[in-house]
Amino acid sequence: MANESSNDRPLVLVTLTGGGHHLQMYRLLEQLSESDFRFAYAYGHHSGNHAARRLPMPHPGPRYAMHYLGPTRKYPWRWITNALRGLWSIVEAVRLVRRLRPDVILTLGTAAAVPLLLAGRLVGAYGVFVESLTRVVNLSLTGKLLYHLRLPRRLYVQWAHLRTRYPRTVFAGMVL
Repeated sequence: MANESSNDRPLVLVTLTGGGHHLQMYRLLEQLSESDFRFAYAYGHHSGNHAARRLPMPHPGPRYAMHYLGPTRKYPWRWITNALRGLWSIVEAVRLVRRLRPDVILTLGTAAAVPLLLAGRLVGAYGVFVESLTRVVNLSLTGKLLYHLRLPRRLYVQWAHLRTRYPRTVFAGMVL
């Protein structure tokens, strides 16, 4: 997809989350050159808490807030609030992706991948989901959803044996 910006470097929209996902994404982005790509970051926030906004990344770029989807399994009644947050996140993701027109959406092991990759499909962005290193036996709930919906063009796993169970995934080694 040709980005309509005056800058001819492809724009990569990256999900920015805390904890182990942050370290894995940081290491992954260290492999990409700032001279080849431009970067923008979408981060989840909850109740006005924007802590992920301040996380360090190897490349500069603007940061955009999206509603945090909340825990996906912790409490049985959460499906109601998660559904509402999910719908709101889809609206936010569509607005953001339509405005930025990223060439690539790069996500790693976070529920924010679903609305961003869905919105990316609408504008023709190349979607990439990297499953977390902690997913040794199965894909995460997010990974399974993305796998079955076929939202990302590439779904990477960090353990080779997962390819047997999920043949449409790609194993290219571990991020860490």
